[in-house]
Amino acid sequence: MSYRTILVQTEDSVPGRMQVKAAIDLAKRFGASLTGVYLKAEQIPAVFVGDAFTAVTLTESFIKEREELITAGLHAARAMFEAAAAAGGVAFSWQAINGDNEGDLIRAARRHDLTVLRREVQPVGGASAILASQVAMACAGPVLIVPEAGYPIPFGSNILVGWKEGRESTRAVRDAMPFIGAAQKVTFFTVSHDAPAELDADLLAHLAAHGCKTASAAVDRNDDHTTGTAIRLRSDMVGANMLVLGLYGHSRLQELFLGGVSRELLVDSTLPMLVSH
Repeated sequence: MSYRTILVQTEDSVPGRMQVKAAIDLAKRFGASLTGVYLKAEQIPAVFVGDAFTAVTLTESFIKEREELITAGLHAARAMFEAAAAAGGVAFSWQAINGDNEGDLIRAARRHDLTVLRREVQPVGGASAILASQVAMACAGPVLIVPEAGYPIPFGSNILVGWKEGRESTRAVRDAMPFIGAAQKVTFFTVSHDAPAELDADLLAHLAAHGCKTASAAVDRNDDHTTGTAIRLRSDMVGANMLVLGLYGHSRLQELFLGGVSRELLVDSTLPMLVSH
């Protein structure tokens, strides 16, 4: 298996350009096409002032300036993305979608094999950010969350998997298999008093069938720190440059509920992290 279509949120900023650079590297690595997506607000926020005439005047001025901001941002983001993708030699396309809520971004993610986002996505002209975890919980596929700050490109040669026998971890490993199969080192890390010290033969055989013959287990039986802290410490110990994590929780009525480990790592991780649910 491999990723054939990759979606990346696009904006002309320092972290936005780095995010596109990472996505281009992945598209070249996996032989995938790349879609750049620009999130723009379409809903006009309410303006409340005391005088009715002033309210109309301010609203018209605000709408015009806001439309100019969104259009300028779109042109800059598209020019940056298309120039970078063309220079990278990857097939690419472009979309501008409604960013007033996460619905259209989730729909776009469902139509791609892999989605690349930062932890929070701020639609241009929008009032509130979209969380990458919201997209990951609902899109039924992998989301690669890249840090806001710098990170090495390429990444994924040394992967730490947050492992716990169950549906979420298994799904994340399956969704990350193109990375895992190509990695030089993969550590399945468990925080538990009674977890086995070695990976079972069936799991090793499954991983080997996808090209991964370097997987090993590591177990932390220490109660002195949280699971999220243990994962960060272990990733430093093994020199990991990417994390794989199953998201625990559920999304309903447009509200997001995440387990404690998921929340902690999504806030604090300084490594690219592939998540799925």
